[in-house]
Amino acid sequence: MPVRPELSAAQRALAVLDAAHARAASALERAVARRAEVVSEQDRQVAAAQAGVDRAVAEMAQRVSVELTAQLLGLSVNEVRRLAKAHAPAPDGHTGTTVDNAH
Repeated sequence: MPVRPELSAAQRALAVLDAAHARAASALERAVARRAEVVSEQDRQVAAAQAGVDRAVAEMAQRVSVELTAQLLGLSVNEVRRLAKAHAPAPDGHTGTTVDNAH
């Protein structure tokens, strides 16, 4: 039974549209994966920057005082104490925290 020309043309058009959809869906998947990689890297950068801020607060508290540091930086005394304790040098010279800067 021969296929009518209209049906054949419609089938070809559907195949073209389906292929276009598949390419678009694949491009979307790649874009989402790239975004996840970028967000992950930015999260690492933010964590490293936050660790730097925390260390600076701790160093200020150790050099001047917890109370003055809290007042100057607009932080609670408890937060400054927590940071100072977390970043206090250990007997071996290392601080209580580390940040992984490996990529």
